[in-house]
Amino acid sequence: MMDTIQRIEEFPVTTGVTEVSESALMGGGPVPTALCSAARLGASAAILDRVGDDWRGELIQRDYEKFGVDTRFLELQAGRTSSLGIVLVRERDGERHIVFQRGNFDELVPEELPMELLKQCRFLHLNGRHWPAALKAAELVKEAGGVTSFDGGAHRYEEKFEPLLEKIDLLIVAREFACRLAKSEDHEEQLKQLLRRGGEIVGITDGVRGSWFQTREGEVFHQPAFCVPHVVDTTGCGDVFHGAFLFSRSRGDSWSSCARFASAAAAINATGLGGRGHLATCEEVEAFLRSA
Repeated sequence: MMDTIQRIEEFPVTTGVTEVSESALMGGGPVPTALCSAARLGASAAILDRVGDDWRGELIQRDYEKFGVDTRFLELQAGRTSSLGIVLVRERDGERHIVFQRGNFDELVPEELPMELLKQCRFLHLNGRHWPAALKAAELVKEAGGVTSFDGGAHRYEEKFEPLLEKIDLLIVAREFACRLAKSEDHEEQLKQLLRRGGEIVGITDGVRGSWFQTREGEVFHQPAFCVPHVVDTTGCGDVFHGAFLFSRSRGDSWSSCARFASAAAAINATGLGGRGHLATCEEVEAFLRSA
């Protein structure tokens, strides 16, 4: 989607006028921002998606290209609209409230997938959109020896995702998603339930409380969140975490190193306005880790 980000003193609770202290316009969405983060870090990334051919769609495409994401497989559907998000960011802590308008473009179907592209894909990152094309794409990538990744965002759990989760190698979800899936508030039980789906590693992200992981081999670890001097906006930090985690794994880093690298990239992103307000380069993340 296309995001308009508005920084305000407090969230409105009634009718009236609210002054905006800072604003920005940029592309948004979990998988899109993860790809922009990975590309910014140095990965070769492409988006497979469909949006409308309106002004929003054109800006969405342009923002991908700004960060180096290949848009050859992004279709701007004629006569349709793209999604628009309005993100209200609270100044004192960077928390946000999101209002959005869904676009009316058609979802991709399995028959439209570029089979040869997916067979050559090293890492496929999904969040369940374009169902059931996402399920078919995961099958194709797995069959060809690629790695599948899933972002289970907060308030996004649906039972229909269960067949897809069984085909995911890197299953990292938000705490709220894990609670609903496991029907438990306990991290150990959540990790146990996630791992039953059959992945190589499962993880639970929980904002300032950091993230918890468990591997197929039985390794369990916690990655603390990094502190930054001033948080501007927490929008997109989880998305950036996923993109940085995949980049780190693509260069052969250990699971714990991937989590540490991703946590640093997410912390840096919180210092800018918007989900892509401060997508760090690899050099920036490494420097941050050396000083952390």
